[in-house]
Amino acid sequence: MQTSAFELGEQIDLRRVTYKLHSSLWTRYNLGQIDLNFDTWNIIKYLNDDANGFSEEIENLPNDRGGLYLFFAKCNILTGITEYPFYIGRAQLTDGQNLRKRCREYYTKFARDNERPKITKMINYWGKDLYLAYKEIDDNDDIVDFEKKLINSLLLPMNDEIPDQEIRESIKAFQQ
Repeated sequence: MQTSAFELGEQIDLRRVTYKLHSSLWTRYNLGQIDLNFDTWNIIKYLNDDANGFSEEIENLPNDRGGLYLFFAKCNILTGITEYPFYIGRAQLTDGQNLRKRCREYYTKFARDNERPKITKMINYWGKDLYLAYKEIDDNDDIVDFEKKLINSLLLPMNDEIPDQEIRESIKAFQQ
């Protein structure tokens, strides 16, 4: 890697991600109805090693189920401690939607068309190390409810919309 200190600094700065860690939000919402132990989620590598297409594992995503999904980057230097969550989302089971279809859209639609700049950034900068965890959930109302609660609790850097108005306004008041 032959780069100047300036170029390296610029590349590092472009990959800056801000996390908001607030432990009281982690317990503010009752999520006891679902086992969210991360060991119970299914995990796949999202893109292939060149990050120019899906990994073969994408076919493991169910096309007949709904649920929650979480994009995260995984660094293999200190495994188990250097996994960075980026985005939590949902896929309801409808005639036109399921977990596989919804998760594929992030690469085929949002990133390629720059429709969602944060998703484009996530895929462009961390695509080679991007993983997807998913949890199948049967009830569409539960899927929507759990997603809102998780977004409000975790405040992940690539989630734009914060459902809770008080949290959303509080964050907005302190943004520079």
